[in-house]
Amino acid sequence: MNQPVPATVRWIPDAEVSVCSSCELLFDWMHRKHHCRYCGYVFCELCTLHRSLIPANQILSGSECKYLAVNAHNPQRVCDKCYARLEPQQEELRITMSHAVQETDVKVSSAPRLVNSPYSYTLKEEILKATYSIKNFTSQGIVKDRSIPLPLLTHAKGIAFLTVIKMGFVFTGRMGTGLVVAKLADGRWSAPSAIATAGVGWGAQVGGEITDFVIVLNTPRAVEAFCASGQVNLGAELGVSAGPVGRVASGALEASSGMDVAPCYSYSHSKGLFAGISLEGSVILARPDINRSFYGKAVSVSSLLGGVESPPVAAAPLYDAIRETTERFVTAEVAHVMPSSDSHRHVSDNQSSEWRQLRCAQLTNFKLTQLAAKK
Repeated sequence: MNQPVPATVRWIPDAEVSVCSSCELLFDWMHRKHHCRYCGYVFCELCTLHRSLIPANQILSGSECKYLAVNAHNPQRVCDKCYARLEPQQEELRITMSHAVQETDVKVSSAPRLVNSPYSYTLKEEILKATYSIKNFTSQGIVKDRSIPLPLLTHAKGIAFLTVIKMGFVFTGRMGTGLVVAKLADGRWSAPSAIATAGVGWGAQVGGEITDFVIVLNTPRAVEAFCASGQVNLGAELGVSAGPVGRVASGALEASSGMDVAPCYSYSHSKGLFAGISLEGSVILARPDINRSFYGKAVSVSSLLGGVESPPVAAAPLYDAIRETTERFVTAEVAHVMPSSDSHRHVSDNQSSEWRQLRCAQLTNFKLTQLAAKK
């Protein structure tokens, strides 16, 4: 049974307390004070491990932290008792307040499209970065002659996006963040899961660069590697190869769609002084805290990539970018078999439009049948 709401609900100033309101632990330089955002009482870290969504008008804050903006879409730090009080409301709050149900505004013509940040603190920012990346890597005008072949994306089982920064002099360090999505059985793309990578190295290197990566996951096993544990070791655990690029590669892939492909194809676009970063040997980690902040609750990677969690509204720009890209491939196939104007002048514009739509649907169904047969 839930505990009653405290008679006094206010933000208790730090100066008024010296011990945890729950376990009575004495605060000192090793044990910091933490406020519950629902009742305002002060607790130790161990007594405020939970996070819950709170109605915006009930989130408490104090004058000593006015400079810290409280985002009502984020799960807030709460004490054990308030966590139990708020639990019955969580599902309703998730479908009305969480970041996952908020629309994401994408400005395709903006400068950030060309220079992604290597580190993001929210999954919404990762969705924006991934949307820009898929447009950049499939556009001949942005990454000239290095675009990802459209047939590869059409047949992909999943896609991972990373933006990595590398800097140093002899000894170098690299880090970056991104997301991964998987293709579900019904052809939709899954809810995104936040990922990150970090590492160090050495050698005759000096400078710095930022690199956008798109990793095409070609097999179900590649997707399962992201679901199985909290980290994936590229190279040792999951093979990754430099992917084919450009229009010539697109035609070759289309002609040899029945051949085996590498588990993963990696594509990169760098801005900086290094000769380029390889992901071989990199460890990619899941970011459960970022996922929790976005979805309003703790969620496993397998539930996100496996379709247990519904694809969120906030990821719509990414889904649209992938859909528009793969539709270009289907439309190109339709163009190859469309009746020419010289030999079919008797076909009206309306009939031609209807024929195009029918042929597009047939080709889409054929592609889905091919994908199902390969599983």
